[in-house]
This record gives sequence, C-alpha cells and structure tokens, in this order.
Amino acid sequence: MKVFLLEPDGELADSMDVYLNSLRLKMKIKKVKNEEALFAEDISLLPTYALFILNLKNPVDPTIMHYLREHGVDVPILLIIEPIFDTKDFKTLYYLSYDDMIVKPFTPQEIAFRIYKLCDIWNDDTFFVTKDVYFDFKHAKFVNRDEEVILGRKEALLLKLLFMKSHHVVSSHEIEYYVYQDEAVSEERIRSLIRQLRAKLLPFHFIETVKGEGYKIIDTKIEEPSSVKEVSRSAIMSGLCLPWLPLADCSLFLL
Repeated sequence: MKVFLLEPDGELADSMDVYLNSLRLKMKIKKVKNEEALFAEDISLLPTYALFILNLKNPVDPTIMHYLREHGVDVPILLIIEPIFDTKDFKTLYYLSYDDMIVKPFTPQEIAFRIYKLCDIWNDDTFFVTKDVYFDFKHAKFVNRDEEVILGRKEALLLKLLFMKSHHVVSSHEIEYYVYQDEAVSEERIRSLIRQLRAKLLPFHFIETVKGEGYKIIDTKIEEPSSVKEVSRSAIMSGLCLPWLPLADCSLFLL
C-alpha cells in the first residue's frame, strides 16, 4: 500500500512510518516536508497512492485538494492540523469535505487507527494490536500470540465497540444501545461487564475509565512472550528458594 505523507516534522513522519510498518499491512510511505514537493511529484504517479496525509500551510485553501482530484486522485485525504489552527475555521474544513482530520499532538497509534478505518483495512471482525496480538470478533476470542481467550457474547460486543471507537470515549448509553440492544441496564451492570472483560484481557490493560464520561481503549505496552516470562519466573523462584535449602537439610537432620 502506497501512502503520500506531507509533514514538515521529520521526526513525527518517521515515527508514523515505523509504527505503521510494525502492523500487519506493510506501507510504502513517500515522505515530503513541503507543498512544493507534492506539486513536483509526477502527476502520473498521483493516482497510484492509496491515501494522502497532508499537513498544509493553509488547510482552508482547497487548492491542493482540487489539484489532486483534477489529476485522478479519488482516494481519502487525511488532514493533519496544527494546534494553533483557529477553531472557527473547522466549519470551513467540514464543507471542503476532507475525509478526516487529526489535530496535533497525537501518537502514531492514534493516527494508525484513523488510517486503517479510512482505507477499510480493519474489517468488522478482526482488530489488530500487533501482528500477533489481536481480537477476532467473529470467533469471540482474544489472541495473544499462541494463547487464546474465549469471550462471552456481551464481552465480545463490548470489546468490538471499544475498538471501533479506539482512543475515543464510549459512553454508558452507547454500551447500553450496542451491547444490550437498548435494554435498560444499571451502571453497576455495565461496570461489572467491564471488570469481567478487563480480567480476561490480562496482562494487557487496554480499557481505561474516563470519570463521568465512560470508557476507552488506550495504548498499552505489549508484554514479552509467555515462554520468556516462564524462564524469568523460574529463575526468580530458584533464586528465592536456594537460600532456604541449608535450613531445610538442617531441619531434616534434627528430625
């Protein structure tokens, strides 16, 4: 998959490239730092890109969008917005019909979710955290490398909802509608379901409570493979037990 990225911040562009290519779909990302480089691109190559990610000097100026459309580009355009952008101009951006936008600062993980959604890479059934850690909704299971955790129907629906709105808060009302099919349920019942799901996802801590708002998926550090952990655990236990061996021998002798 080819992506055209216009981002003046080279460090951010590189971090996005590295993270996106750590996921299941490899991307060939053309990185440029200014708008002149976009206009210098061979126009015959423009339609070969699957996505344009643009940080423009003046986002409300539609010149570049029109230029791309006039040269056969009909793929999504994702805008990167600087934090100094005047909020009253968001209405103008809305009417310009960009496919999506994201405001700095953001993590590579956050923009990755938007890219996968825009390009329809993540389907409705499988949500990847890494290549080896993912949620398979169709079979209601969470896979951590060689380990599988089977989820209940409501647990699977809840996790799917959280993944679909990744990094955004899911309210209790949304959970009530999507998971419980609009059945009237108490907050305690929803909290109980959250606790059940969190327990099944350990050692991962994906689900954060946003006080007064709801719940959301957050970035989490992926633990090392269980085989490595077992070796470490065995080594630790051996280290803890060895000092007691002389005392055990002495006790047996006394008996």
